Amino acid sequence: MAQEIRNVIVVGASGNLGSIVVWTLQSTQRFNVSVLTRSTSTAVFPQGVTVHKTDYSAASLLVALQGQDAVVSTIAGAALGEQKKVIDAAVQAGVKRFIPSEFGGNTANKYANDLVPVFARKVEVVNYLKAQSAASPSLTWTAIVTGPFFDRSLKSGVLGFDLQKKSAKIYDSGTRIFSTTTIATVGAAVVAVLYRPAETKNQYVYISSFNTTQTEILAALKKVAGGNWTTQQTTAYAEVLAYRESLAKGSPGAIRNMVMAATYTDGTGSNFAQDEKLSNSVLQLQPENLEAVIKSVLQT
Repeated sequence: MAQEIRNVIVVGASGNLGSIVVWTLQSTQRFNVSVLTRSTSTAVFPQGVTVHKTDYSAASLLVALQGQDAVVSTIAGAALGEQKKVIDAAVQAGVKRFIPSEFGGNTANKYANDLVPVFARKVEVVNYLKAQSAASPSLTWTAIVTGPFFDRSLKSGVLGFDLQKKSAKIYDSGTRIFSTTTIATVGAAVVAVLYRPAETKNQYVYISSFNTTQTEILAALKKVAGGNWTTQQTTAYAEVLAYRESLAKGSPGAIRNMVMAATYTDGTGSNFAQDEKLSNSVLQLQPENLEAVIKSVLQT
């Protein structure tokens, strides 16, 4: 069967995830890759990538999306709402598949949404996308849920581990299982979804590199990195509340930590293998080894 999706445009392509998605799409040599960037952007993209500038007016978006089979959005933060404009243009341009900027916690879980107010932005976009797709069935969608990006989150300390000081903040018992994905596998999942439009049509797709716990991660760190590690105990729910208060006081840096604390909280749907249905097999994503990934993180 002929491949249905050939022309793909990435929104937010200059960001950490967007750049990986562009590289992964290009490396397959099966897609014509474009990027959508603001008129004022000075970002530079790989050779062979077509750049479409936009001021996010309806007219400029429609021009950029003409002839595109799929839109992959990786924008974040305050710009999440801009996706509605892109969705409207996608409908008019005849785009077949829209992948919104999910790529994180389980925003479809009600309790997670109650704990993490910023999830509402993503839910609003997906609900808008569902409505537009229902009105114009030629536009379909896939929301990819990944959990935290393991390698990036481990290195930045968001998972609760300070690699330099060899210290760990352990949430509750440290044994709550959660799903997490390396950023390379997130890129591979985007490609896999586009390869399989029928199997991934109009649904949330849950993926993970592995399902693990803080206890397992700490044991692997001790084995790979060696040395003496100190631990500090905390309570996941209390941490969520503290970060919510920080965010309310104008500290945007609290968002990632708040999301992570919610991931360690029972009932937030962060163990995709148990709480949802993993699509690793459908997408033919290769399994990864926790210790091997940790060793790679420590070497970079």
